[in-house]
Amino acid sequence: LFTASLDLQISTKAGCSIFCAFCSSVSAVGDDLMRCVDLYNQAQSKWFEEMVTTSLELERLEVERVEMIQQHLRQYTTLRRETDMFNQSTLEPVDQLLQSVDPAKDRELWVREHKTGDLRPVDMDI
Repeated sequence: LFTASLDLQISTKAGCSIFCAFCSSVSAVGDDLMRCVDLYNQAQSKWFEEMVTTSLELERLEVERVEMIQQHLRQYTTLRRETDMFNQSTLEPVDQLLQSVDPAKDRELWVREHKTGDLRPVDMDI
């Protein structure tokens, strides 16, 4: 409808300038859209890189934390055994629990329960 009315007015100078302005505005909107898509894709890529790096660092720190706790608890049970010969049977459950700790399974369970990483931004194409 708009182009039909422009066809009627294209012979006039004002009609020609209106048509040129219309084409320029459509072109500007397309350029803005492409710039925004490029910025989005750059931000998505940066987010993904930082998320992976941060996740790996947090996982490393979690492994260190669990190992440190296990080490301290083992030292505690060893010292208790050495100092309290009569109540060694009370330390057996603690030792068994320490042996059954699996940090990898704990992290996997936590990720599954909290659904981390389910929704990730993706590249946008136009």
